[in-house]
Amino acid sequence: MEHENPGGAERGEQQSVLLGPPVGEPQPRRATGQRAWDVLWSRTAREAAGFAGAGLAANVLAVVATALLTRNLAPAEFGSYSFAVSLLLFVALFFEFGLFVPAARIAAVNEGRSRREVVGAALVVYLPVGVLFCATIFLLSFWVDGWFRVDAEQALRVAAPIAAAYPFVLVLQQLAQGVDRLHVASTATVLAQLLLVALLTVQLRVTGDLSASSALVLRSVALLIACAIAVLWLRAAFDAIAPWVRELVRQARRWGFQVYVGRVLSTGTYNMDVLMLGLWTDPQSVGFYALASAIAAATGLPVLGMAAALFVRMARAPSIPRQWLVTATVVGTALALAAALLAEPAIRVLFSPRYLPAAELVLPLALAAAVRGVASVYNTFLSAHGRGAALRNAGIVLATSNIAFNVALIPPFGAKGAAWASLFALVVNLIAHVVFYRRSFTRSAAAQHDRDSENVRGGGSTLR
Repeated sequence: MEHENPGGAERGEQQSVLLGPPVGEPQPRRATGQRAWDVLWSRTAREAAGFAGAGLAANVLAVVATALLTRNLAPAEFGSYSFAVSLLLFVALFFEFGLFVPAARIAAVNEGRSRREVVGAALVVYLPVGVLFCATIFLLSFWVDGWFRVDAEQALRVAAPIAAAYPFVLVLQQLAQGVDRLHVASTATVLAQLLLVALLTVQLRVTGDLSASSALVLRSVALLIACAIAVLWLRAAFDAIAPWVRELVRQARRWGFQVYVGRVLSTGTYNMDVLMLGLWTDPQSVGFYALASAIAAATGLPVLGMAAALFVRMARAPSIPRQWLVTATVVGTALALAAALLAEPAIRVLFSPRYLPAAELVLPLALAAAVRGVASVYNTFLSAHGRGAALRNAGIVLATSNIAFNVALIPPFGAKGAAWASLFALVVNLIAHVVFYRRSFTRSAAAQHDRDSENVRGGGSTLR
């Protein structure tokens, strides 16, 4: 990789990335059973299982936290709280600026202390980003209630000074992927939910009261503490900040900003469904939709975990193995159907009968999560290979389809329309990822074939 290790010439030897044996060289065959056993016990499998297991634990804790909230907040209050959280997560997407995906990739193709130095440089770069995010949320809080049919401005205003962790969640996952320590991000997710449950319990025991504002502040505190512990766990090194920062900026300009634009267009518009519901419906509908979304999101965690854990391997692989896609499809679909069948009794027992209207929204949202999981395999692969243009174009497709479906379906159908709009938009997004993946890597293969042909005609060798 050119210019991806500015820390010194002695580290250049660590840059060599083994992409596999030369084409055409025979490899020893291994028994199918042995290969399957190796896959099951590989580091990637352990990281994926850990990510999914942590996601499951986090969702169990999230269920407890949501139960505490729904039993102590009216549907309208819970809707305002959910809207505020969605707004924080939506605005957070804009505060990555294409700097941290390159950090993950640079770390992935380096080894040892160089990885820790990349993490240190990324953390230094994030400091002003976090401060800017807090200031932006504080300013937005003065206009939110006037723009939407919610009561969230007070909650956002009091939470703004400690809101810096919201954009950092994505940064943390990217850095953990790059250094092949995904368990750090996974553990931080569980810890954040555990702290939220503990803080909510203390709040209710001490005061016996809960509001949207206090709930949002407690959530922000829990997330901030969890992220701080994760930063210490990553063991960043800060003795080569300047050269790595320059490299991050260079790669962000080269391709990272295109990935950022694609993510903002795709994920940003996908997360606008709650905001659009706040614009066209009422806080109660927002609350029902938020609860159904939380249930459905849990079904996508195993596949998202698999894709995240495969990031380092994807950075060194020439294409996506078929078994990754088959696994993502089968697991995602099975979990989606299970969630739809269990939604109504789960809501009745764990939350409150007041929230039963959310059950009918789970099926389309769970299917949307399954489709999103398959698309994440393509998305992670393209990101691992720095295909910013392909990701940007896929983001444009999702943004366009998501806005179109939401505008068409939310005003007449409310929360139901938003749920089905999410599914339709993500199906289009998956198709776009498949098309751009095939187009991108077909061109790469053709270019490589042309170079090989030139070398053969010139009497050279393609083997270095």
